[in-house]
Amino acid sequence: MKLHVFVCASPLYPQDKQRDEALHVEYLEQQISHYPEEWVRLSVLQNGCVFPHRQTGLLRNPFPKNVSYNWLLCDANCEEDYWLFLPEDCLVSQQGWEAIWQHMEKGKDCFALSKDPKAIVCRRGIFREISSDIQILCDMNALGKEIGCVLLRGELERKGFHCISKNWKRVSEEPKRWGNELYQETNAKDHPVDVNKTRALPIFQDYGIDGWKASREVLEATFLKIIEKNLDRQRQAAEQMKGVVSHYGPLITEAPYRGPLAELGSMVADFLSGKKPAG
Repeated sequence: MKLHVFVCASPLYPQDKQRDEALHVEYLEQQISHYPEEWVRLSVLQNGCVFPHRQTGLLRNPFPKNVSYNWLLCDANCEEDYWLFLPEDCLVSQQGWEAIWQHMEKGKDCFALSKDPKAIVCRRGIFREISSDIQILCDMNALGKEIGCVLLRGELERKGFHCISKNWKRVSEEPKRWGNELYQETNAKDHPVDVNKTRALPIFQDYGIDGWKASREVLEATFLKIIEKNLDRQRQAAEQMKGVVSHYGPLITEAPYRGPLAELGSMVADFLSGKKPAG
């Protein structure tokens, strides 16, 4: 029984590449020195950022994608029995590794290391049968950090998704870090105060909703408002780029294409119609 860990790194200082790279390297060095090599494969998921990754495996999104898309990416690229999605600024403790191993041995399909499911473990192929509609929605960054994950929770709940520790508390005030006995945030001193604002990801708190504490009607209306706002941005981008598409796009000519396949098609059509070849 083996585990494929995907350490997910996203831009922290997108306007300062040197500062961003240094912080990612610092986090990766911590991960490399804190995992059991005998039963864990380590890969780095560079989610819109680039930095030296040593000899670890590598997946790279050219620009940042939301968490739900990266969950699907982990499942599709897992090369072991289970996979763990782990933010780069979170470290699993020895007790955490032991708990993961125990639950894998029990054959659990999916579980989180805390009630705030930053780190989740799933059996390989768990999302293999989800609908294409959900996959398409998960590819929409317009859903932001948290909403996209909700779309996959239904599939996870069906597979018995649960957290294996109810604890999740503030473990440090400076810097502000949360954690439990299984894993903890390891925010470096140079870590951004609010990465959601850095990445410009929509979150419910931006609309006055904290902890999903709102009526069903308010949540649904806010969700549609977030989608509408981000679709407007895409329309504006499309408006700006339409000239590029028309300039470099396919050229329509008067003369029809007469390549080998077209010639063959004409010969087959003539044969079927009983028309004799010329000459």
